[in-house]
Amino acid sequence: MKKLLSVACAGTLLFTSTAFAQDSGNGPSVFVTHEFNGDSEISSAGVAFNFKQQNSGFGGAVLMSLGRADIVTTKLNVEDYLAWELGGRIGYFSDISIYAEAGVDLGELFGRGHLDEDRYHDHEFYDGDDYHDHYHDHDDYYDHDDRFANDSLDAYVGIGGGIKLGQVQVNGQVRYRQIDSEDWKALDDVYSGVTVSFSF
Repeated sequence: MKKLLSVACAGTLLFTSTAFAQDSGNGPSVFVTHEFNGDSEISSAGVAFNFKQQNSGFGGAVLMSLGRADIVTTKLNVEDYLAWELGGRIGYFSDISIYAEAGVDLGELFGRGHLDEDRYHDHEFYDGDDYHDHYHDHDDYYDHDDRFANDSLDAYVGIGGGIKLGQVQVNGQVRYRQIDSEDWKALDDVYSGVTVSFSF
């Protein structure tokens, strides 16, 4: 499943990049997005480069965003990290839009870590009475869990749709996400959310 997710992300990004180079663009847009599953949340802002084929509503977009993720793990910790993502969309874009999308975490792609996960993590833990913040050194304090030794590249695939009101686009999306680290794995894989964008 992880290999299939990586292939889907690479294929989507390759297609959208090729189409963007060949077709005339419709201009950039800026957006904010929020998605969640239970107590896990990902909020970010970014820019999208949109394009459509001539005389057609079919096209796509290349997106880059930066934000914060607070993820509940299988250990019931809450891990937070910087979410720097590159994504691509393919679909039909008009007054009503529907699309498929995929993306990768650039922070992990280039740095292979969430906020330098080889050394430090900021997380919350539950001691039976309340949640507490704890900042620890993984090498000196935390015993690595061998179950998560094969840290996979964080990525997502999803579908979405929305409506356009002048220069404002409101989309809803559902994404399947691969989120893990050397010491933990996200409790949930499926996230739903809303994206609001403004086109220039």
